[in-house]
Amino acid sequence: MVDKARQEKQAMVVRAQGEARSAELIGDAIKKSRSYVDLKRIENARAIAQIIQEGGGRNKLYLDSEGLGLNVTEGYEDKNKK
Repeated sequence: MVDKARQEKQAMVVRAQGEARSAELIGDAIKKSRSYVDLKRIENARAIAQIIQEGGGRNKLYLDSEGLGLNVTEGYEDKNKK
């Protein structure tokens, strides 16, 4: 029982270290280019669309690009300002 608890504790520490490193890498990538943020925005919009589709069309829900979290014009305008 004690060994199992130690292994679980070690697993949690390793997982936390991995998540911290992942956050650092993502932060560095965002500093270099906002492409990662744009990619995540598109992935989130796809996930929302998939959830709505799986509803079987029983409920009608209309979302614009803002509602999907995919404000395309915002990204375009921000890039032109730079």
